[in-house]
Amino acid sequence: MSSLLAVTAVLLAAAPGDVPRAGSESAEHPLLTVASLQGETTIGTVAEPPRPQPSRTVRVVSEVLVAGAAGTLTGALGGYLGCIGSLSAQNSCSEGTVAAGGLTGFGVAVAAMVPLTGSYFDAGGSMWVSWFGQALGAGAALAIGQGSASRLMWVGPPLMLAGAVLGYELSTSPAPASARRSTSVGTLSVVPAIGPEHAGLVVAGRF
Repeated sequence: MSSLLAVTAVLLAAAPGDVPRAGSESAEHPLLTVASLQGETTIGTVAEPPRPQPSRTVRVVSEVLVAGAAGTLTGALGGYLGCIGSLSAQNSCSEGTVAAGGLTGFGVAVAAMVPLTGSYFDAGGSMWVSWFGQALGAGAALAIGQGSASRLMWVGPPLMLAGAVLGYELSTSPAPASARRSTSVGTLSVVPAIGPEHAGLVVAGRF
């Protein structure tokens, strides 16, 4: 019995002091220590180039064609309605009424379509200046017509269309400098963390 006690005492004396004993919770397992791995990623966006702007010649031709076509259709409709309203017993139309209806329909269509076509190309012109130019064209047509309805129907539409397009183009703003959309560039940090009680990802950034 004494020899067994002596062997036990020798073994306890030779045991290292850092060996964990049963019931000890003070020491943490090496795998449960907080570990972090941080990676930085730069985020950026490429500036978007502006939409190419057509030349003034293309814009003017488009305004003339679109407004001229719309004015011709509405002018023909206005002249037809004026003819129907002025039919006499001999089934003849009043030339003055036809001219008034045709020029009114043409003028309304041109006043609407010239600014709309210009705004489609981002010209930035003023519709008020366009209408003023159209009014000047109509006044010039009245001066040239000198009371003749047939002559007024020939010279009125071209002068009204030219005045509207010229007025709109003179009021356009200069082409803006090529602006690029502002971009955001920053640093994004992703930190995975593992602990004795929780595990997850920590995301942080600087923008």
